[in-house]
Amino acid sequence: MDQRNITLSVIGVCFAAAAVWAMSTVNIVGVLAAWAFGTLAGLCFASFFTPKIGTFCGNFVYTPLEYLKKAPEKIAPVKGMIEQEKYPEAIAALDEILARKPFDPAPYLLLVEVYMDRLNDKNQTAELIEKYFRNPKLKAVPENVEMLMRYSDICLEQKRPEPAITLFDSQLKVKGYSDPEWRVLGLRLEGLVAEKSKFPATS
Repeated sequence: MDQRNITLSVIGVCFAAAAVWAMSTVNIVGVLAAWAFGTLAGLCFASFFTPKIGTFCGNFVYTPLEYLKKAPEKIAPVKGMIEQEKYPEAIAALDEILARKPFDPAPYLLLVEVYMDRLNDKNQTAELIEKYFRNPKLKAVPENVEMLMRYSDICLEQKRPEPAITLFDSQLKVKGYSDPEWRVLGLRLEGLVAEKSKFPATS
């Protein structure tokens, strides 16, 4: 007997005991409670005979929010469009995904890559990244580091490191980045500050 069935057995016994106790109260509330507890106990014990019921009960016990989470967006077909150089179609598909899940890091980064690597539109890329980091609910995820590095490249190429310095400085204050990610961001920020002295000051 595996750990999941052992757990369900224990829970089933507890529900059965609760049902017996509820019946002893001899009133309508007790009857209803006994029916509810008995049903739950039956579901737990049924797991030994019906695998699907066991899977459902086990998932409910171990991961009760599993069925409440939205399924991850499938971006593999979009990557196929990009490989086939169907950029307008890929952008439209990514826009559709982001309309459902604004600022979802994976599709957002893919959109940035299309504009920067495939279409060589640095201005649009910079605008997308700036918009992404204006998200008030932004979390520290690996995709952020990739977008920050791309943004710094664009800013240096355009000889305007100040926006990148500001963005890097703000992200280094965000909790959640791993130590390697934090070091990468810190080193790039140091490089940006050093490069800033090479460009004429802007008013």
